[in-house]
Amino acid sequence: MVKKIIECTTRPTKVLIVEDSMTFAGILKRCIKSSLDVESLVFVDYASTEEYLNNNECEFFAALLDINLPDAPNGEVVDLVVGKKIPSIVFTGELSDDLRDIMWAKRIVDYVPKENFGNIEHVINLVDRLRKNINTKVLVVDDSSTSRNLCRALLDVCNFQVIEAVNGQEGLDLVNSDDEIRLVIADHYMPVMDGLTLVKEIRRKFSKSRLPIIGLSGVGGATTSAYFLKAGANDYIHKPFLTEEFYCRVSHNIENSEYITTIKKMSDNDYLTGIYNRRSFFKYGEKLFSQQQRSGATLVAAMIDIDEFKACNDKYGHIIGDEVIKVVADLLNNRFRKGDVVSRFGGEEFCVLCADMKADEIQQVFESVRDDIEKRTIVVGKHEILLTVSIGVCAKTMSSLDEMIEVSDKKLYEAKNKGRNQVCYSA
Repeated sequence: MVKKIIECTTRPTKVLIVEDSMTFAGILKRCIKSSLDVESLVFVDYASTEEYLNNNECEFFAALLDINLPDAPNGEVVDLVVGKKIPSIVFTGELSDDLRDIMWAKRIVDYVPKENFGNIEHVINLVDRLRKNINTKVLVVDDSSTSRNLCRALLDVCNFQVIEAVNGQEGLDLVNSDDEIRLVIADHYMPVMDGLTLVKEIRRKFSKSRLPIIGLSGVGGATTSAYFLKAGANDYIHKPFLTEEFYCRVSHNIENSEYITTIKKMSDNDYLTGIYNRRSFFKYGEKLFSQQQRSGATLVAAMIDIDEFKACNDKYGHIIGDEVIKVVADLLNNRFRKGDVVSRFGGEEFCVLCADMKADEIQQVFESVRDDIEKRTIVVGKHEILLTVSIGVCAKTMSSLDEMIEVSDKKLYEAKNKGRNQVCYSA
């Protein structure tokens, strides 16, 4: 029999469930769909699972497996699915040390007691983690190919993108050139640059929450752990380690980083539009203002207000009004440069702070913003909405950011009083 080789050309999007209890499988499928909006395929035995996977293995980014099936009572399905390189979570009614060792040796993601329905939430979190890991890049820095290969194999099981470096300097170069790295695992003793020096160098640029680091070493005891933590590492693992411990520490550090990023985003960004809120405008705007004062470069502030927005809300309702605000916010966010500060100041009013804008470009830029919005038809459901904006611009750097906002606000009201849908500039 010739084995069929399947090349995966698309990203997997489904969860495989192999479970002979249709009640339990149904609960899992519904929970995954409702919590993650992910589709699952259910099989009740080994034979049907094998037949399907021989032609469709690339569909799945995760698998939930019962190790006691009618036609495979000894966990054979785990070997089948893991052999297809599908990250697998095992359900078991037995939690003996021997079974635990057997399952971890098969390179599973985790094992979960089957009889406890309260563990379903844990399973959902594991599936969600496996989905997120597809876009999560981890850097392993170790001069030992054996150690690197082990870490890569374990991380591959959990869907991580893995890149490698053979010494600290190579690892540092990768961190500085690749903004997508979300975790660094670094050995202690390496040529060119050791792990402790690497940690210190990374911390010059990246905080613990932005880029967590796990120290790794097979020599030394508690002192090595202390050295890594004092240098700025988030965590430490002593080699040789348990697979279970490795996964727990990796997940813990990545999830903590994500939680802090989420909290920071909630604090900095407007809940409706996703752009900066008023608080963040002054937080980042003051920094930009100070930079421009030191360099002597120009700074331009603009207040932008949607015309007749109350009439829009009265006619179409607040839900559609919110959609209008989001469309304008997206347009502004995409129109200005990454280094500019674009914020929702409140209600239907926005504020923009632009650095290093040439004097002869100011009018062109803001007139084009006004014109783009005027010409845009916003479609929300069956409604087609036309709108305009008025813009007030403070076209030169003042003595303070507050003064620039005050000037641009006065110019905004001047634009409103002149008939709306126009731009007024400070002298």
